Amino acid sequence: MQLSGKIAVDANIVLSALIGGKASKVFVEAKTLKFVTTASVVNEVREYIPVLAQKKGLSREVMEAAFSLLELEVIKKETYSGQIPVATDLIGKRDPEDVELVALALALKCPVWSNDNDLVELKQIKTYTTAEILRILEGFRGF
Repeated sequence: MQLSGKIAVDANIVLSALIGGKASKVFVEAKTLKFVTTASVVNEVREYIPVLAQKKGLSREVMEAAFSLLELEVIKKETYSGQIPVATDLIGKRDPEDVELVALALALKCPVWSNDNDLVELKQIKTYTTAEILRILEGFRGF
């Protein structure tokens, strides 16, 4: 199985990549994926960079620079705003910060990349964890 096309990226994935987690490997090696996200995810990442930098003893400036280098397309809200009511119903009492990302996935008919169990448990959208994507990439390369 090969992953290709667009995949909606959650904030936890971006933050993992910025601290050198396994998500960074996916951003580098998954050449057939186009990484998309929402402005709300970008804002969440920007909010947590200083906190994470301090917690991990990393340079905030380096993390911000790395963030700017990720090939991550921010999709305009108009593209997915019509799916927000559906996404709100799907999210229910889960994290309301996930609504726009789910709406984006529904609008683009694409999977989500997240390590958030609330999203993984949603049956209406396909969600890949970093570990799943890495297994697919390794299998595709014959490792």
